[in-house]
Amino acid sequence: MSSGVRELRVWQESVALAGDVIRAARSGVRRETRAVSDTLMETALAVSGHIADGYARPTIREQRESYLAAKRALLRLESHMAVARHADLLPAGSYTELTARSGLASRLLTGYVVYLDRQIAEEAERPAAAQRAMRAVPAPLAGDVTLGSADVPG
Repeated sequence: MSSGVRELRVWQESVALAGDVIRAARSGVRRETRAVSDTLMETALAVSGHIADGYARPTIREQRESYLAAKRALLRLESHMAVARHADLLPAGSYTELTARSGLASRLLTGYVVYLDRQIAEEAERPAAAQRAMRAVPAPLAGDVTLGSADVPG
């Protein structure tokens, strides 16, 4: 297990993606397009923030929810980048690089969610397996108990 969020590859990739998005958005900022640039930057920052939040969550289910929130933020970021590219606010080269990096972050996030889903399934299976084991061993019936002479008080 990693000793900190900084060691998570998905967090490292999301931070690098946010840095690249901020650099790309900042380079073309004009007063009339500031709202789009700010939205791009805020959404990029949200991805790594959700991942850090998920890392800090105490239960697997809460972690999963935070990683899913990061995935949703990443999809919003990809949509915002596509709009910015279509409006010529992001250069084609930057857009290509950013979408490749967001694709990697998306695959890593999906991997974490799949891992957590397996953990949740195993957690749910443990009590069910214990219950099946309990049913497999028949409980003694009252008529099945025989007392020996040593068992009789007396």
